[in-house]
Amino acid sequence: MPILNYNTGDKQKPLEKDAGEKTIAWLDKLRNANGSLPTSKIRLNMQRVMQNNAAVFRTQETLEEGCQLITKAWESFHDVKLSDRSLIWNSDLIETIELENLLINACITMHSAEARKESRGAHAREDFTTRDDERWMKHSLGYWENEKVRLAYRPVHMNTLDDEVESFPPKARVY
Repeated sequence: MPILNYNTGDKQKPLEKDAGEKTIAWLDKLRNANGSLPTSKIRLNMQRVMQNNAAVFRTQETLEEGCQLITKAWESFHDVKLSDRSLIWNSDLIETIELENLLINACITMHSAEARKESRGAHAREDFTTRDDERWMKHSLGYWENEKVRLAYRPVHMNTLDDEVESFPPKARVY
């Protein structure tokens, strides 16, 4: 989806005639979900996977296992069961929507961490203990496409946007 530059006078694209219908269908699908797993059980599983496999100190082994386990957690979401089918004050639905968002973000986080073969900031790899600016001085971009993670990267901009503040080089985090 392109970002419009409002400073140049670009106009927002008109909405499609069926705008919102996919969202309503998605909400109805979730609200009427009748699988075998309550939202809370899937959420607890996701939390355990992230705590055990994407903790601050990580290894290739734990991250690879984490990728498999978080993918299974995502797949289990297809078997979610909601008890409340109402359209008013439906906290069961809200928690399920939030869980779907969290699962997508957890999948992207886990796969991004597994791909990054270095330690940087709070991402501390026990098997790659130092920063690797030559290969990894870039931002990780995670995309959720067809229920799979796609990773891409973009460069880090080392200069400030104006001369009000001097830029300063990054340095290794020390504890």
